[in-house]
Amino acid sequence: MEFYIRELPNGTATLMTRDGLYLFTFRNLASARQACEDWYRTHGREPGEITGASDGNVSCSVCG
Repeated sequence: MEFYIRELPNGTATLMTRDGLYLFTFRNLASARQACEDWYRTHGREPGEITGASDGNVSCSVCG
């Protein structure tokens, strides 16, 4: 599963699926990244690279 993190103007960050389904909104970007990484570790996989741009080849992309 690919996750995307959308950082909002008020500093919060929303974790969402590739299809645009909002899963949860976090207080900040760091918390959203941590949740994404934890999900992958829990499911026996290493998290993908986290970048500052949306990229379909990346597991936890951050898009503004």
